[in-house]
Amino acid sequence: MKFINFKLILSILLLSSINAFAVIDVVHLGSFGKSGAWQAKEFKDGASKICYIISKPIATNPSDLNRGEHAFMITNFQEDGTSHEASVDTGFTFKPKSMVEVSINNSNYKFFTVESRAWLADGENDQKLIKDLKNGARVKVKSISSRGTKITDTYSLIGFTKALAAIDEACS
Repeated sequence: MKFINFKLILSILLLSSINAFAVIDVVHLGSFGKSGAWQAKEFKDGASKICYIISKPIATNPSDLNRGEHAFMITNFQEDGTSHEASVDTGFTFKPKSMVEVSINNSNYKFFTVESRAWLADGENDQKLIKDLKNGARVKVKSISSRGTKITDTYSLIGFTKALAAIDEACS
């Protein structure tokens, strides 16, 4: 399993609260894809920048759940050179010790969970995941809540490649 970097987790939790509190000066790099499905953003963390793309699901099953904000995200951390870190925020607490399954075309990826966030479990698959995201049309995220509810979120990948290029340039 990938080593958990608590600085990265703290930064990502901060990113997830940006829209709610608007405390940090976030630069909007653009909206990409159908109806601007992918948002590219950056903000400064001291002398360094954190750049990320974020998208909300186009479909959720079951659709009548009461849950917080949920999104798929790719993050670049300029300070330590981390790029293309994939994560999911589900807006609910996961079932303990559960994994999230992310499917793109015929490829499946396992994400480990911490409360309501999930990260790619095998760091060796980062590049393959990004390649599949660039070449796919949709990504399905399957998870289980702490109450045992099985949930599938579907995200459009239209605009993903352009949004990723925007953060790669901004945090280079």
